[in-house]
Amino acid sequence: MKTFLLKSTFITMFILVTGSLVAQEKFDLEFRYKAGDTYKYRSNYNYDMVQEMNGQEMKMSGTSTSLLQLVTESVTPGGDITFITSYQEMSTSMKNPMMDTTIVQKELIGKRGKVVMDKYGKEISKQLIDSVAREKGMASGNVASIYTVNFVKLPGKLVSIGEKWTRVDVDTVQIGEGNTITTTYSEYTLLLKEKKDGHECLNIAVQARSESTGKMVQMGMEMFLEGTSEMTGAAWIDPVSGILVARESTTNQEMTYALTGQMKMTIPSTQTIRTSFKLVE
Repeated sequence: MKTFLLKSTFITMFILVTGSLVAQEKFDLEFRYKAGDTYKYRSNYNYDMVQEMNGQEMKMSGTSTSLLQLVTESVTPGGDITFITSYQEMSTSMKNPMMDTTIVQKELIGKRGKVVMDKYGKEISKQLIDSVAREKGMASGNVASIYTVNFVKLPGKLVSIGEKWTRVDVDTVQIGEGNTITTTYSEYTLLLKEKKDGHECLNIAVQARSESTGKMVQMGMEMFLEGTSEMTGAAWIDPVSGILVARESTTNQEMTYALTGQMKMTIPSTQTIRTSFKLVE
């Protein structure tokens, strides 16, 4: 009887100790895309918007789909990755009281950009390689922003399951003769190991809050905007290959646009945005 109790106690202690070790397993999360390799990601963007103009409510919705190709041009000894980016497919559908249409954005297909990011997903620089035909008044910075890879931001340290890390990012986008500035406060949590699209992945939960301000000039009128958004989502990273397998999110946004000059108007807007970004094998 005593021997049985000793064996049972030993087994129980072994389970507790090994369980504790598993729970404390640390992961060194880095992106490790290989120089010379090509990766393709399918992106879907859906939105539903409600705007109010002169007391009238206007509902709009839309969908954008694209196939983004990333060719890894180089990787530095420190892990900085240079991608040559291009869209193989891109189309946008819009539906509102004034139109119901689908546009294939041929002017962007095949045109290359260059994006440099560090091994933790922070963008270092972006630029256009090929010229892109664009509407009059659209600044090049606005076009270049389309080529942003926008991977999830990794912690830059060893983390275990259940651990959190935070980021603050400031993004400026040129629109016509003005620009918008968005500050995003993000919290990431390493949740668990699971299989995603055939890969053994680590699931990272993402929660973010953004604040936006900006000024635009259209047809001689000044428009000011301000707003906030709340986002929840997840990303799946293959920790062995160091590749983003998928990213999904839902964002609820509230914006207010104010026109000045001859036509004074305040336009409140609410929007729900759903996005997915998945590796295509």
